[in-house]
Amino acid sequence: MGDGSEPITDDELLYRRVPQVYYPGGDLSPKAFKATDLDESGLSLVRAGYSTPERAAITGRNKPMYIAVLRAGDLHEHGLTIVPRPLPGNPGHCEIPELQYVDRQDSFSRGAQVLLATRLCIEVLGPYPGQPGPPTREVDIIGR
Repeated sequence: MGDGSEPITDDELLYRRVPQVYYPGGDLSPKAFKATDLDESGLSLVRAGYSTPERAAITGRNKPMYIAVLRAGDLHEHGLTIVPRPLPGNPGHCEIPELQYVDRQDSFSRGAQVLLATRLCIEVLGPYPGQPGPPTREVDIIGR
């Protein structure tokens, strides 16, 4: 892989951090894909080629996390864009710019959340144990 700024190909896998509360009883909640206040420019994901599920699950908080796995081409087929946005310590960080915090309640965003959770998520991995300690911008990238 490069420095994280190269275009995302259709065959790439992407990870989305999912708090345990959004995966009760094995059913992934659409809320797992709802933008938070940290998703100002788009919903955060991480490219699998730059991370492992265990690394992507680290939050700096002591709570279990799951990892939702998505295929970039599936998102593209449904009109969602994935933009590389490398960060220091996380070159695989990327975003879906159509899903921003300011629009998280509109009908498009709610529909996309359902689509991602019910049709486009390939699998959910974990749970991965929480990591105690304060969160840092470097590792607190996806699924806040």
